[in-house]
Amino acid sequence: MVTREEQHNRRDNAASRRRGAALAELHKALKAMGFYPAGHPLRAESLRLAFGALREAVGEEHLLLAVGKGGFAVPDGEAAVEDNPMAQALARELFIRRVRRIAFLADLTLTDLESFLSLLSLDYRSIPSAGGMEALMAQRGITTIWANEIDLSAIGRKRQEIQDSFAAAGQGPSVGEWQPGEAFLKEIEEAEIDTALSVIPAAEFHADGAWEQQTTTPEELIELMAREPDDERYRELSRAFVKECLRLQDDSEFERLFPLLERLLQQANDGEMGLARRGSALLAFDQTVGTGMVGFLVRHLEEHGATEGDRLLPFFAELGSRAAAPLAARLRCAEGVRPLRNLALGLLAVGDEAVEPVLELLADGSDPVVQTAAEILGEIGAGGCLAELRQCLGHPAEGVRREVLRSLVRIGGPEAEEAIIACLDSSRDPALRRLAAVSLGALRSGRAVEPLLAVVARRDLFASTFSLKKVALAALGKIGDRRAVPALVALLGSRHWFSRRRGEELRCLAAAALGQIGDTATLPLLSELAAKGGRLGAACDGAVGAIGQRQQEGAHD
Repeated sequence: MVTREEQHNRRDNAASRRRGAALAELHKALKAMGFYPAGHPLRAESLRLAFGALREAVGEEHLLLAVGKGGFAVPDGEAAVEDNPMAQALARELFIRRVRRIAFLADLTLTDLESFLSLLSLDYRSIPSAGGMEALMAQRGITTIWANEIDLSAIGRKRQEIQDSFAAAGQGPSVGEWQPGEAFLKEIEEAEIDTALSVIPAAEFHADGAWEQQTTTPEELIELMAREPDDERYRELSRAFVKECLRLQDDSEFERLFPLLERLLQQANDGEMGLARRGSALLAFDQTVGTGMVGFLVRHLEEHGATEGDRLLPFFAELGSRAAAPLAARLRCAEGVRPLRNLALGLLAVGDEAVEPVLELLADGSDPVVQTAAEILGEIGAGGCLAELRQCLGHPAEGVRREVLRSLVRIGGPEAEEAIIACLDSSRDPALRRLAAVSLGALRSGRAVEPLLAVVARRDLFASTFSLKKVALAALGKIGDRRAVPALVALLGSRHWFSRRRGEELRCLAAAALGQIGDTATLPLLSELAAKGGRLGAACDGAVGAIGQRQQEGAHD
């Protein structure tokens, strides 16, 4: 039978585990807030998990903790949390910010928790000059978390004072919803820039020791980042780098910013940098490249893509959808083959995220723009835009129609094949029909066998489709489907041709197609015709040789 004391111990152990887990989640949320930008889903998810775990640990009573270098304890000295490394790390973060006691009230709010973590993510050296954690938390209107105060009656008085002061200032109906002023945020952010640099020893700024002052230019920061082996210091340097680069962007110093971002992107893609530093570099890149810089990169690509494409295209590949719309908008206005080609390369670097803005270009009134858009969609392999491409097969410009057909070939698949087969129809222009037949052969489309045979068999007294029939026979050979054999054999024996020369040329192509298909049942007929000599005999002899070679290859296999 379980004694009352044992039940009490079990409850204490369970509470200790909940508190340890909650403080561990709180430390994870703190790290996420320092790594991910505002609005990032992983940051919000980490905060949500920490809030839920902490509310469960607090329950209906307040959670009052003493903070030491090695962890947390309740005020009377009894162990308050289950020992775990992340809770210990959180205690150290609080301790170096001169927080010795902390209280989480039962009515803890998510807004207060987020504001509290945002203060903890500041550099600890900026805290004392701002009045300490207690003053900063009061300025932010945090009333459900208290630093260095666990006397509940004192907390109640201070909470009322904060609420009264904000009510008098007209700064919002609820203290928990109050947000700090822009001036305060700017002051803290400026302090972070300076303190981020101070974590690097002076000797690391310049190996020769010639400099007596710390350097803060973005060029020097990117050099420091390249040499920095420590993940945390790299992250702090990258934050300072972002601040400096944003100043350059505000002053439209894009030429100076371009090589800096190029170096940053190289670090982000350097496999020897380590995942944490590469992640910090990517985050810095994302935060630094604003609308103005994207516009500069687009214009630079348009003008200098032929010479600097290798430098520029990695930018667009990384920017993705952020660059797609500006590139497409610029392409719509571009004049000349080279600018169109340069901008198209940028959209190809973006990839799938460029499909939507490029699709809109198919409705443009400029033939070169529509043709370029069709080419981009084909190169990307955008299978979801087949309906729009199919509509463009009726475009009045021949160049557009041909490019759309080529894009359908690149995309491939049953729906694309059906669209290409439809181009064999007699209502289409001759050049498009010939290109469709060649394309179907290249695709080795089994669906196209019957339509191609129909093209070959269609009577044509004036030989207006003679060139189409030739490419259709060549396509049937490439496809290699035995369903075509009876019709091809019949063609070999046909004499119903207005022109003997043209008829013989088609029969030679039929013989070559039979050789490619490799049906051994056709060998007697082909051998008989080969024995008669002449142009057709030579074609049939070549077909016999091709079938024999296929047999030998099959035997070796």
